[in-house]
Amino acid sequence: MGDGSTASTPRSITRHSLVQDLKSLGVREGDCVKLHRSVSSLGWVEGGAVSVFEAFLDAMGPHGTLLTPAFTEGAWTEHLSFPDCQEACPQPFCPSQWPSHEGAIPNAALRRPDSLRGCHPTHSWVANGARAEEVLRDQLHSPTPCGRDNPFEKLLELDGCIVTLGVGVNTITLWHYYEDLLEVPYMGYFHPRERHLSYCAPGKRIQYDFPGIMQEVVEASGIMTKGGVGRSNSGLIRARTFRQFIATIMADDPYCFVLRPTTREEGALVDDALAKASAMLRAWRQGPRELPLDPDWPEGADDDLVREDCPAFAGHHTAGDHQWPLCKANDRHPELFQHGGVFNQHGKTTCGRCSWHHQFPQQGQLE
Repeated sequence: MGDGSTASTPRSITRHSLVQDLKSLGVREGDCVKLHRSVSSLGWVEGGAVSVFEAFLDAMGPHGTLLTPAFTEGAWTEHLSFPDCQEACPQPFCPSQWPSHEGAIPNAALRRPDSLRGCHPTHSWVANGARAEEVLRDQLHSPTPCGRDNPFEKLLELDGCIVTLGVGVNTITLWHYYEDLLEVPYMGYFHPRERHLSYCAPGKRIQYDFPGIMQEVVEASGIMTKGGVGRSNSGLIRARTFRQFIATIMADDPYCFVLRPTTREEGALVDDALAKASAMLRAWRQGPRELPLDPDWPEGADDDLVREDCPAFAGHHTAGDHQWPLCKANDRHPELFQHGGVFNQHGKTTCGRCSWHHQFPQQGQLE
């Protein structure tokens, strides 16, 4: 420049600089890390996704273990499970090399000769490092993606952590841990062969429909350490703290993640999201609580109950030779969304097990 000054040069993002960033964020020697990530958020990294992957291993050292999601696209794709492992299943570890739709880092992890892939048709995890076998061994027995015997339970035993690398907390699948464990009334649509749950079919979730609100809750609660990794805004939550947070907010309100109308007349789900966000913080600030493992849920089933008086009711719609009652507060249904139109926007009613139905029970059901 004419005045003799020089333009500042952006810091080069290397494997070494990422190691320093990860240690500053809170990754420890010997840690077990569950990673949710966006490589592009880091900026241009020398060596790309492989360097990012290696930086985690360097930061944790020879006794550390990295877990990355190697999920399929669930119920919304032709391949609900890995097509190249059907003959071999079940077995302790999955031999499939079917690519993950979760991006470059999990696929870099899969290509490593020392990697192990957990046995789950839709929500397998890839582990690299000293305790890979220990962390993934039980996933073969996990009846659902996020409940009993999923790798999160080993993460708890090892006092590991969850890292959100340039992404929000809405990417953390383990918000569903207690839903699966307790088989809540709003448990997702179950695909038994694949041990898969379409979580939002019986109720939209705050973390997916209002990710910014949920991010604010987590940051305001103090459970997350925030920091820069490369050029990303990233976060780290210790697994035991995360479990305690979920237990506390669900002990306060077992339906805290599920969005419903707040009155008989108003159907705006944002009102419920804001109210529940405030209640989560209030519950956490009052002190940690444990969630009973046998909550007293209101009785009810889907059966033929349709609450047409609910502000979330979306009317009856025809698919094939059947009329389906739909709900604006339920997400699209895996057996109906392919009909397109309104079926790709709203889900089937689940009135009998809906918290709004139990909160406002006076209105009658259809004859």
